[in-house]
Amino acid sequence: MMAYLSERENLIEQVNAICLRLFDTWCETRNVTSLAYLMHCWPLIDSTPNALRHLGETMRDLRRHHADQLDERGFRTLCEMADLIDELVGRPARTVRLVRVGEVPE
Repeated sequence: MMAYLSERENLIEQVNAICLRLFDTWCETRNVTSLAYLMHCWPLIDSTPNALRHLGETMRDLRRHHADQLDERGFRTLCEMADLIDELVGRPARTVRLVRVGEVPE
């Protein structure tokens, strides 16, 4: 008999998969700043709302303060992770306008 994961467990697995993918990419590209942010809060010790909130806030700080070190794919991946974390901790997702590196927001 196969045990099925709950919706919450599936979302947590998606967050972990995203983190692993980012870790691999940032190791390959030697993106040390992004790696430092990720390693500050991942791997998750547990999947409590506080741990997930910490991961989400840390990745938001990375996007906010070091967007110049993220390519478009990495930036979008972080936005996807933020949406999943918001769903997990019960906060509504904020609307974010994506801008390219060097583009001046209106």
